[in-house]
Amino acid sequence: MKERERDLLTSNHGVFRIEDRSKIMSIAHQRESLGEVWVDIVRDFHTAVPRYWGYLVVPFGHPDSKVKPTAEQLRSRKVLIFLWTALQSFVILKGFIMYFGLNYSIQHEDWYGGRETNFYAWGLGISLLISFGGLIVFAIRHSGEIDDEDVLVSKPENTSSL
Repeated sequence: MKERERDLLTSNHGVFRIEDRSKIMSIAHQRESLGEVWVDIVRDFHTAVPRYWGYLVVPFGHPDSKVKPTAEQLRSRKVLIFLWTALQSFVILKGFIMYFGLNYSIQHEDWYGGRETNFYAWGLGISLLISFGGLIVFAIRHSGEIDDEDVLVSKPENTSSL
């Protein structure tokens, strides 16, 4: 089945829209059930006038050529993004913060103003910035999104005059 889809739906000029793909395959299967040879169907599809039986070819990566994700897929993707952000901020970067912070506190007492102190101070500052910055960027990106389940239906206001 995949080979037959590849025969018809593969083109150097682009790809077909999602809704057109099923129509093309159903027409091809109808013609094959009537006794036409598969090679002739493919040849007719690619060389007949109008080309591709009149279906439009869209550029690679066009939004119409991609399968739309379901609400469950979008929700699980958001959860994975949140888990990665939390893991990065709370676990991975905390190791860097501990390393730079401990070395800065040790070197700060011994070599006040030395090169090692500057290195550990910059490392500590950058680690803190990345850690909190990642959480802030995540919060800003997802602050405007509202799930349908979270929307409360407001009661109509009483418009009667007193």
